[in-house]
Amino acid sequence: MERSTDEVSGECKSKRIQEMHRRVCQIKASEKTEVKYMQSWEERIMIKQEGIAEGRIEGEKALLKSLIEKKMAKKYSAEQISAMLEVDVSEVENIMKEIQNEKNL
Repeated sequence: MERSTDEVSGECKSKRIQEMHRRVCQIKASEKTEVKYMQSWEERIMIKQEGIAEGRIEGEKALLKSLIEKKMAKKYSAEQISAMLEVDVSEVENIMKEIQNEKNL
């Protein structure tokens, strides 16, 4: 089916192959099928891009949490950590609470 042409199909003695070729030609000629294929292809690309973006965000959050945890171990305050990492103090405080809660479990 990789080289499905009228010539190859005509030379083939198998009725099954000839029928498959006919169906492939019908599908290729169908505008409706082409539109569905393109929509499906575009959806897969969008899903992939969304996944990549979500992965980046999660990775950045994990890195920030790890850095804050290291600074906490050195007894830096939320304000000091915020200044060092150039992150809003409230965000640092929230992450510090999250880390404390995890340690208390």
